[in-house]
Amino acid sequence: MKKLLTKIARLFNPVYSLVYTDAKGITQMYTITKPKHSNEFGNAKEGLAVVGFRAHCLNRDGVRSFRYDRIVSLNRA
Repeated sequence: MKKLLTKIARLFNPVYSLVYTDAKGITQMYTITKPKHSNEFGNAKEGLAVVGFRAHCLNRDGVRSFRYDRIVSLNRA
C-alpha cells in the first residue's frame, strides 16, 4: 500500500536524479524536485542573466542551487 501511495505522489510531484560536479571537481548524485524556469538565477560578476536553477534537494532536505554548466545528467526518477 505504501508503494502505491508513493507512486501516486510522484505523479503529482515528479522527482529527478541529478548528477552534478561542484566547483572542486567532486561529482555527486542528488534527488531533486522538478526544476522550474521561475527558480533560475543569474551571476552579475560573470555578466550572465541565467546560470542555473534552485530546487528542493531530498538528500539534504533543503533548497540547493545548481549551475547548468556543472550538470552531468538530469533524469526523471
